[in-house]
Amino acid sequence: MKFRLWLLWMAAVLAAGCSCAEKKAQELSAYWNGHDFTTLEAFEDIDAAEDKFDGFIDLLSQVPYETAVAEMTKFLDSASQNVVAYMVWSSWFEPFLHAKESPYRNDDLFVAWLDKVLEDKIIDDGSQMEHLALMRKCMDVNRAGMAPQDLPVRRESGEEMMLSDFKGERTLLLFVDADCPSCLSALSENVAENNGEKLVAVLVNAWDYHLANIRRQLPEEVLQQWTLVTVSMHALEEGLYDTTLLPFRFLVSPEWLIEKSYDKDIML
Repeated sequence: MKFRLWLLWMAAVLAAGCSCAEKKAQELSAYWNGHDFTTLEAFEDIDAAEDKFDGFIDLLSQVPYETAVAEMTKFLDSASQNVVAYMVWSSWFEPFLHAKESPYRNDDLFVAWLDKVLEDKIIDDGSQMEHLALMRKCMDVNRAGMAPQDLPVRRESGEEMMLSDFKGERTLLLFVDADCPSCLSALSENVAENNGEKLVAVLVNAWDYHLANIRRQLPEEVLQQWTLVTVSMHALEEGLYDTTLLPFRFLVSPEWLIEKSYDKDIML
């Protein structure tokens, strides 16, 4: 009897979930109400347009992936009739879907957007297209279930090693821009949140004065928890790490596979 009740409860939950998803998909399909994507003139100002786009991304992030891709494709195909409008609209997908400030953070959909824009070849800014092509390469590595791309790093003692030499323990890798004073607070925050992992701070473009500054600013009880290593921005970029997201974190298993990748607030 209890098992039958459990099955009925599960069926009701699944039905409610399906109903909600269908409702969101219908809301998404009607969201723009025939808006002319070749112009921004329907909006009072750029802030109003961004607010409208924000709601669009919100819905995209709540429907099944296939539905979201279809609606995003329809959106971009409509905008493609005007190159300027296409460039404006499409440029908003990166910060809304991928940048760490975004509350939506949907990298699978971000990859679909990259593929679409690179295939369309409507954006005529060569440097922007190079940036997008590089971002697309970055999205093929350093994802959950993969080993982090290996990097040559240097200990404070000057000893050179590879990042993978830390393999064998569950490790939190924190990548921090050494030139960003406010980013150093991440070292203290992660000590407070630590669940027993080995803590390795990968300081990007750090020189001796950066390390001295870190030791001046942070209390010893924080510093003693960290192994500090430095890496060049060039090496990070060669490893196809997404340097637009600093600081960011990888939680890596003892087998050296990424369990999760996340910045301060958003898990990927």
